[in-house]
Amino acid sequence: MYDVVIFGGTEEGRLLAEFAASLPLRSCACVATEYGSSLLTPSSAVIVHQGRMDAAEMASFLNTHQPRLVLDATHPYAREVSENIRTVCQSLSLWLVRLVRPEGSLEGCRCFSRLDALIDYLNTSEKTIFSTTGAKEMLALTNVQNFQERVWLRMLPTPEPLAKVIAAGYPGKHLICMQGPFSEELNRAMFRAASCDILVTKESGSAGGFREKVDAALALGMEVCVLLRPGQEQGISLEKAKNLLQELCV
Repeated sequence: MYDVVIFGGTEEGRLLAEFAASLPLRSCACVATEYGSSLLTPSSAVIVHQGRMDAAEMASFLNTHQPRLVLDATHPYAREVSENIRTVCQSLSLWLVRLVRPEGSLEGCRCFSRLDALIDYLNTSEKTIFSTTGAKEMLALTNVQNFQERVWLRMLPTPEPLAKVIAAGYPGKHLICMQGPFSEELNRAMFRAASCDILVTKESGSAGGFREKVDAALALGMEVCVLLRPGQEQGISLEKAKNLLQELCV
């Protein structure tokens, strides 16, 4: 049995796992991919569970370990995963707390609540696009007219998503595989090298380097198109989540 289970694969999940390792708790950090696992500092104090879990697998895992606290530190756009965690914890009467990233300033941005509306807008011109949205949205961007020539992708260096975007027809010369977040200076250098007119990104907050991307693009005279988060979330900050972990030790 665990005292706490942290669903992560994000910067916040990593920081919570590292903090939990400093406490007298039995903790488990759940990540979907080998890449997510590689970001965690090896520790005997925190067990790492690697692999995607659907709702049934999640229910079996949590029912077996019966944690005193479940922390959902998954990405703000991973709506389905968060909903599965919420439903399973409710069914098992487990204490669940959602970690919510503070929202970044959208000043200077053109915002879209739906991906299809964003793509429709991109098809109103022939401008070149630098996308940092993630693999799911990158596949949808094949609906942008002449995407092979117009769209550049920056994505995590993980084999499965990379294979998918290559299979979808993106040329290798338009792919940048790096782990962020990135400084404003490095963003500016990448945008300038790609000679792009539009930045397409998500409102990923400070942990995702959102403002550094936006400021770099605006400094170069680029237009910034933001895919908004899927609805308002209720939750707590990283610091408050750390406080909860400390309270478990009392």
